[in-house]
Amino acid sequence: MKNLILFSGLLLLSLNGISQKVAAVDTLHFTADTSYSRIVVRYGKDLLLFGTSKTGVIAFNEKDKTKKTIVPPVKGGEFRDIAIHKDTIYSILSGDNGIVYKGTLETSTPVFNESGIFLDDISIWKDELVILGDPIDGNFFIRKKGVESATFEEIGQKIANEPQEGCYAASGTCAQFVSPEAYFFVSGGDSSARFHYADLWSKRTLSVKLPMKTGEGAGPFSVFFWNPLNGVVVGGDYRKSAEASKNACFTKDGGNTWTASETFPNGYRSCVTGNSKILYACGTTGIDYSKDGGNTWHFLMKGNFCALLLEKKTLYATTNKGYCLKMKIR
Repeated sequence: MKNLILFSGLLLLSLNGISQKVAAVDTLHFTADTSYSRIVVRYGKDLLLFGTSKTGVIAFNEKDKTKKTIVPPVKGGEFRDIAIHKDTIYSILSGDNGIVYKGTLETSTPVFNESGIFLDDISIWKDELVILGDPIDGNFFIRKKGVESATFEEIGQKIANEPQEGCYAASGTCAQFVSPEAYFFVSGGDSSARFHYADLWSKRTLSVKLPMKTGEGAGPFSVFFWNPLNGVVVGGDYRKSAEASKNACFTKDGGNTWTASETFPNGYRSCVTGNSKILYACGTTGIDYSKDGGNTWHFLMKGNFCALLLEKKTLYATTNKGYCLKMKIR
């Protein structure tokens, strides 16, 4: 993989006087087949968990470079998101059947399995799990479960979808818990690009239009809030991956109003993450970063990336054929 090996030494990439330094890049090979991973999460000190397209859920040990399949692959589905509660691992399979697995590094078993449900996201806040799926009977599929409960149940309020509208499971980041009450998610489609808020306690809901591209295969793909008021959404049109227009917006009031970015990421972006100081967004044409809360974006590097994980000064970015870049950021 030439494009993975070329990143060595110190890279300095700058635009309009704003720079990011990539001090070093390590290439992690988490599976030997052609799987890509739409989600990467930390498990303990040395382990990364990858939900893959062909190999199941893989635990990769950064220290000794060993790998272990902890949930086996299932024909006709991809593992698209993972949530951790203490030592328990929850992973979702998206396909003809929507399946949620609960397990450890040693064993796993389905705790949800329904035909015709396409799952997009699993989110957790302390002891509460929420799964999100494409609309059924005119409403988004949202179910919740306490970690000690046996089954998932309806959240108590319904959020209607618009025609040909759904969520995108491109990186397991189309939904997020921000507080025990605040559950956020984004959706898009033929004529819609929307942000949704659901208060799981008061049952209040809010749906707001986003200043983003709409159309089949277009809209918001990923949402990230670093506190209850400030957040960002990225997306675009995955069929026009190089198009850098109306593919990002941000809020400063908890999602009540949204503003289109002044300068956009350089193409379709399926995942966004970060903190109060810096944001990163990735997609099939590369990685961009923002140091002003999502208002302006700057190109970091080329590549075909699926998912991101930011830990202090280390950025992980999954790519194709079983690889993940580990970048030390200055």
